[in-house]
Amino acid sequence: MFQGSYGPETIDDIAYTFTWDFTEPPELVLEKPDAGLWADMIKAQGVTDLPESGVLQIHAPQLKVGGTIAGEDLPPGTGEVKVAVQVKVDGGTITVVPLGVWLSKIPDKYTRIMVEKVIVPNVLDQAKNLVNGLKIPVQDLFGQQVTLTPVLLDVTGTHLVLAATAETGQAPAAVAADDADTDWPSDKQVFLLVGRTLLAHLIQGALDQWHDTQLADDDKTVTGVASVWWKAKFRKADNVTVDENDPTSISADFDIPWSVGVDLFPVAPGKGCALFKASQES
Repeated sequence: MFQGSYGPETIDDIAYTFTWDFTEPPELVLEKPDAGLWADMIKAQGVTDLPESGVLQIHAPQLKVGGTIAGEDLPPGTGEVKVAVQVKVDGGTITVVPLGVWLSKIPDKYTRIMVEKVIVPNVLDQAKNLVNGLKIPVQDLFGQQVTLTPVLLDVTGTHLVLAATAETGQAPAAVAADDADTDWPSDKQVFLLVGRTLLAHLIQGALDQWHDTQLADDDKTVTGVASVWWKAKFRKADNVTVDENDPTSISADFDIPWSVGVDLFPVAPGKGCALFKASQES
């Protein structure tokens, strides 16, 4: 989409070739074009009005164009470009619908004809494939496979917001260490909206990873005086529940057998004793 060539193409019995290159990285503008900008845009085929939701802009600070007309080089031209697109969900996949293109004035009329009649339609056509049919891969969250199916995509002016339904499956197979790392930019904000049932599933999956984990098995001895010992094991957790009135409050039935004791050393043969001992099986 951002760099290409086309032709030769015949327009009004004249042969043209065309090249274009967006020489600076484009940026996403998370808002609709204003009324004045929209009026000046070259509209995609069949488009007359801006949709109500999901509209954003691709802003390219500099487009460089060139080509030939009847075998002679066209004067090179540069300009600023803004492409309006709609992002939406169609059948559980994310799609892009191109709406229109605005470009700054290009002095040479033949170069401008080339841009309007060939480059703009090509850019609009290729914009369809930016994320065409994109689906969210199955996620491994806290030991659970979570399938997210997009149902709504919208632009708020500051965020691109995606809502999705979620289903949990069986725990995934082991992942190689090289494939397990996630590199998410630390300066990007992320938030997640989930239902209570999904949240309970995820927490249950996280707790299941601790099944039969030894939490503590240690002792401390003061020579000639006493020995203190403690043991604890996380056996399991069941019935994870998210509070209906406060979703930050989670409860569960925990099975964590533990024991602790203090043994005094004998001051004479047969005179030692256990000063304290306690345990809890569940």
